[in-house]
Amino acid sequence: MTIEIDPRLLSTKESVVGEKWQAWEKKNFNIHRGVVEWYVDEGFQSIDEIALRIREGVKAQFRPGWLRGFGFGTVLHFSEIPSDFSNICSHIDTRNKKHGVWQWTVACFDEDKRAFGIHTWLHGYLRPVYDSVLSQLDSRGYECESVDADVDKLFVVLGQIAKVCKAVKIVGGSIG
Repeated sequence: MTIEIDPRLLSTKESVVGEKWQAWEKKNFNIHRGVVEWYVDEGFQSIDEIALRIREGVKAQFRPGWLRGFGFGTVLHFSEIPSDFSNICSHIDTRNKKHGVWQWTVACFDEDKRAFGIHTWLHGYLRPVYDSVLSQLDSRGYECESVDADVDKLFVVLGQIAKVCKAVKIVGGSIG
């Protein structure tokens, strides 16, 4: 199954990684985003190996630069599941990374017609693509689940500081 992506959001890009790797991209002065669909058919021992291959592939396929941030999503088709599959959540980024922010993944288990999506807590340009992928899978009879990754601890602390500052400002304003 190949996913369909609205060409107004992303354009098909010829794969430089391999025939089991399909890529889409949006690149202009302000934005650089990509999506990869990959049929994971090699015998990987761990999800960490798969994540490393994805990051290497993204770097080769999209050549993210430091000037314009790069965000990407993945649709992964598994025939075999590594025993540490639950660790995939740790690979979805909650903050910027030098060679791209892995914003979401949809893991497809095609034989069982099941899909599991994980999205970072912050929704942006690629969220409609993520929603569309899950909708396409659902319409093809897949049982789909979706979760958002937890907010990064730094942002939780910053939110708490902002609340305290707001309270201080309210109290300080009523005194003066």
